[in-house]
Amino acid sequence: MRQDFSAMAPGRAQAILAVVERRHPGRLDALRTNTLVELRAWRAEIQLWMHDPHSGWGPCSVDGEYNTETVPPSVHLGGASPREQAFAALHELGHHLQQSDYGLRAPVSDWSWNESEALEEEACDAFAARVLLPEPHLPDALRKTGPTAADVVALLSSSHASREACCVRASEFFLSSGLVVLLDAEGRVVFAARHGMMPPQRGSDQAATPLIRAALRSRGSAQVDRAHLVLCDGHPSEDLYGQAAWLDENYLVAVLGVDQVAWRRFNPPRSGSGTSRFLSGRLCETCGEEVSVSETCGMCWQPKFPHGQCGCAAAWPAAYRWCPFCNQRKFTAQFPKPGQTACRNCD
Repeated sequence: MRQDFSAMAPGRAQAILAVVERRHPGRLDALRTNTLVELRAWRAEIQLWMHDPHSGWGPCSVDGEYNTETVPPSVHLGGASPREQAFAALHELGHHLQQSDYGLRAPVSDWSWNESEALEEEACDAFAARVLLPEPHLPDALRKTGPTAADVVALLSSSHASREACCVRASEFFLSSGLVVLLDAEGRVVFAARHGMMPPQRGSDQAATPLIRAALRSRGSAQVDRAHLVLCDGHPSEDLYGQAAWLDENYLVAVLGVDQVAWRRFNPPRSGSGTSRFLSGRLCETCGEEVSVSETCGMCWQPKFPHGQCGCAAAWPAAYRWCPFCNQRKFTAQFPKPGQTACRNCD
């Protein structure tokens, strides 16, 4: 079974943060506030080289590269802005720490090269985002109900983190599977942060897809309940709930989820979807609140809520009665009188 590396990345990012604290005690704040200056002070461990933006290095999701063939290893950065350079530098530092620390290498030592590379790449993004956007900086609503497009806009405006870092951090809080996608003003994918599903390819044109088309036309926010993206094989993704907003005049962010998205009170899974962490999100028939379904009722096979309520518990008392004489549950119409204990067959 294919591993969900996006779900594993946050835990690995925390382990990378612990390695930083062990090797360079008390320097995480400096990495967040002045990343490049701080990394230049680590010259005995790693070199830092600056290049023209968009140099097109390797498979990394950022404009940078980590090179182990130099002594000491080196990080090469492009990036058009200080925010982009900081995120790229921390991403490449994540590669350095994962490849140079035995405690981080050991858990994936028996994995295939492709698997370990995929997890390492996802963990680099998660590590960089966590340095730039630590837990106290995140709003409670994002952590409790998952991301909206407005959340990503707010993270960008209230911090010094890059657009990519804001996308990654927001994507960690989906209640189900989803994507936070950064696009340019023409609707091409610049960066995609995923949670439990396949992302669109970097550079792919999404301008004709329903959500992005609506956002490009309105030049404002957009919301589409049957959105999709074009994947790397040219086929559309499954139907998703989607919301989009402009970060500035040049960049657009799209948040898309399978179900349980934060901006809709009721958004059940699509037919055939099996990607949710829970069975679905439903309105409780007793209290009317939206809750996550944790299991199914063993008698009626309807969704069962964490506090024990399910559809049958609300409906059966009114529709059925129990006859103690034949020991069977029967419709209320099978009892001759409302207060009579025995059913018609036993009367």
